[in-house]
Amino acid sequence: MGPGRLPVAPRPYRDELLSSWMARVACRYGLTGQELAGHFAHDGSCYSSPLSIDDRTLAQDQTRVWAQACGVDPERLQRLALSRRYPRRPRSWYASRGPEWTPMTVTGSTPVCLACFAADQSAGRDGYLRAGWMLAERCICPVHGELLHDHCVSCHRRLSVAFRLLEGRAQPVCSYCGLILTDGGGEGDRPHDSALVATALATQQRIAASVNGKNPEQEQFEKALANLWAPLDHPAAARPVLALWFNEVGWRCPNVVRHAVGAKTPLGLLPVRWRVVTLLALDDVFGPELRVDGTLPPAAAHLVRRAAPRQIRLSSSSRRSHVQQQRSAAEYERLARQILADPR
Repeated sequence: MGPGRLPVAPRPYRDELLSSWMARVACRYGLTGQELAGHFAHDGSCYSSPLSIDDRTLAQDQTRVWAQACGVDPERLQRLALSRRYPRRPRSWYASRGPEWTPMTVTGSTPVCLACFAADQSAGRDGYLRAGWMLAERCICPVHGELLHDHCVSCHRRLSVAFRLLEGRAQPVCSYCGLILTDGGGEGDRPHDSALVATALATQQRIAASVNGKNPEQEQFEKALANLWAPLDHPAAARPVLALWFNEVGWRCPNVVRHAVGAKTPLGLLPVRWRVVTLLALDDVFGPELRVDGTLPPAAAHLVRRAAPRQIRLSSSSRRSHVQQQRSAAEYERLARQILADPR
């Protein structure tokens, strides 16, 4: 393949990530999207130097070269940038796929909806990665109401999506075990409480509307989420206030979420299942009115007081209110444990 125009270049879908489109084009030549980008950058002289593709902010000179080679309007590629789709959304409100210092080979790809991939297959089109999957609060597909996946349902490794040309279409597969990523008729899924999943979905959509529109409520969400993931008792413990919500003695913060403790905007640093748990805790602790200042709900007051540098005893009435809140939160806690125990 020379450095000139490519003979096969499918057009990007409206809600597609640029990295996904590059990967779909590249798989027709046995390359990855990063390798294809590196090929253009080196005038075809080197495939061994992959070039990273930043879906959040695109370099105009790069997209101009890619568009020319693929016979696509450069403006069409520029519109795929997340900064163009969501001009008011801060970078911290996108999924970071783990701590900044973690290699991409370890953190894997953005979470995916297997039902969306199945819909692509049923429609006879290429599978592709949706831009909405990069949003920090996105953990449930708003189209299918299913939890997103960030681990392979077969090999259980952190999901890394690759594209393979199968039956004339680019289909998403696990880059480790080669499993074609569709819902498989529900294989590996566990039923979750539909009402509480709907609660998490509603909270997710409320956050999205607030962050995308630069609504004053965004600050309230950031403050509440930061409170839930604030260090408990001592910063060196790397144990979040959220641990108290579980009400489980001896609970320790898993390594996969330790880097989110103390973060100002922790959602984008969390695996999918921990995002769901955080949204459930957010709704249960701070309530639908999102009270984070002034008179706090009983559960929120308890967490904030326990996380304070000095221990503050609750009054008898406050303790009774907290016990009542724990009882009313039993269903939240049960679903949270079920989600975290799910091997998917």
